[in-house]
Amino acid sequence: MIIDNDPLMTRYIGVTKEYESLNCEAFVAGIIEGILDVCYFKCEVSAHRVPQDTFPNRTVYLIKFDNSVLAREARLK
Repeated sequence: MIIDNDPLMTRYIGVTKEYESLNCEAFVAGIIEGILDVCYFKCEVSAHRVPQDTFPNRTVYLIKFDNSVLAREARLK
């Protein structure tokens, strides 16, 4: 997991009440997934909003690595 207490995308994007469930940080999750994929770490990355009192826009990026990556890393140990 990657935790961002003050995500950059959410800081500058205003969303109306009818789209308040929209998480603009999904775009950043796609960038993270693309970078890991290019580095041969096949995975799925999702963005989840987890607000706290001091950090209302706090986002957690959940990284789920593919089983082939986990097996490869286990062989290297």
